[in-house]
Amino acid sequence: MKYRAGSLKVLCAWMMILLPSLDAAHVPKKPAAVVSCRLKELTTLTKSLIEASLTSFDKANGENLGNWSGGFPELHVQKNTSLIPSKVQCCLHFVAQGLGKVLEDQRSNLNPTDYSLHEKLGDAISHINMLAKCAKHILGGECSHRPPTPEMPEYAFQRKQWSHTLLKAAGDYLNWLEQKFEVHISNVKETNNIKHKNIKGVLQKYLEGSEHLL
Repeated sequence: MKYRAGSLKVLCAWMMILLPSLDAAHVPKKPAAVVSCRLKELTTLTKSLIEASLTSFDKANGENLGNWSGGFPELHVQKNTSLIPSKVQCCLHFVAQGLGKVLEDQRSNLNPTDYSLHEKLGDAISHINMLAKCAKHILGGECSHRPPTPEMPEYAFQRKQWSHTLLKAAGDYLNWLEQKFEVHISNVKETNNIKHKNIKGVLQKYLEGSEHLL
C-alpha cells in the first residue's frame, strides 16, 4: 500500500512538471537573455508604424507618386504562401535595410527638416528589427543567405517612387505576416490544449484506479 501511495505521489509530481512545459514545447531553445514577446501584437504595431510612415512620406513627397516599376519581389507573397521562419528573417532584414536607405535620403536630401517623418521612419525600422528578434525567438529560423541591400535609384523623383513602393510593399508583407502569425498561434494553442487534455485524462484514470488500491 505504501508503495502504491509513493508511486502516486511521484506521478503527480511529474504531471505538475509536464503540464506547464507543454506551452513552451514549440519554442526553440534560446539564450536566457532573450525575453519572451507577443508576436502577433508586435507585428500589428509594426504594421501601423509602417502605415504612418507611408502617410507622412506621401504628404512630404507627393500624393501621386505612382509605383516603382521594378517593385520588390523579395517581399512578394500570396495568401497561400507558407510561413517559413528563415524567409521571414530574410524579408524583415531586407525591409530594415531598405527603410534605412529611405530615412537617409529623406534626412540628407529630400526633406532634411521634416523631423516628424524622420522619427516615424526611425521608429518603424526599430520595430522591424525588434520583430525579427521576436520571430526568431518564437519560430526559430536564420537568414543564411541575406538578400543584397536594395539600391536606390539616382534621380529624385525615382527615389521618391522607390521609397513609396518599398513602404507600401513592407506594409502589405506585414499584413500577410500578421495573418500567418495569428493562424500559427491558434494552431499551437489548439495542439497544447489537446496535450493537456490527454495528460489530464491519463492522470484522472490513474487516480480513479488508485482509489481501489489504497
